[in-house]
Amino acid sequence: MNPDALDPINRDLLRLLGENGRASFTELGAAVGLSPHATAERVRRLQESGVVRGFTAIVDHAAIGGGLEALIDVRLLAATPPERFEEFVATLPDAREMWFVTGRYDYELRVTCADPEALDGTVRAIRQRGGVAATETRIVMRSRRFPVA
Repeated sequence: MNPDALDPINRDLLRLLGENGRASFTELGAAVGLSPHATAERVRRLQESGVVRGFTAIVDHAAIGGGLEALIDVRLLAATPPERFEEFVATLPDAREMWFVTGRYDYELRVTCADPEALDGTVRAIRQRGGVAATETRIVMRSRRFPVA
């Protein structure tokens, strides 16, 4: 879907779905001034066009023992294939997200760990088995999500 084709109603639907992906078509329609059927049709088109790729639950990792969130920047060794590193990170139980980035580092990882000792273990595993040249770790003090446009 062409970004220019996103009219104000579709933009509102995306914002509302970003806030509550489980909202009913009746609720969404009432918020944007459409019938439930027209709303369902718009959401279906947004999905078919790839604008909406899926719906997911946002898990509070602190509530399940992962209260320490950190960002780890990783620079790979020249001999490390990126695909091998990505497969390795997928095996780490504390890894939540990974981005291939530009700049001094090759990757940024978001991890949630139970405590500083668990974070230390994750960083050590990355350094020892990930084929990395350097890491830099920052602990997240506070985070906030922002709604879609």
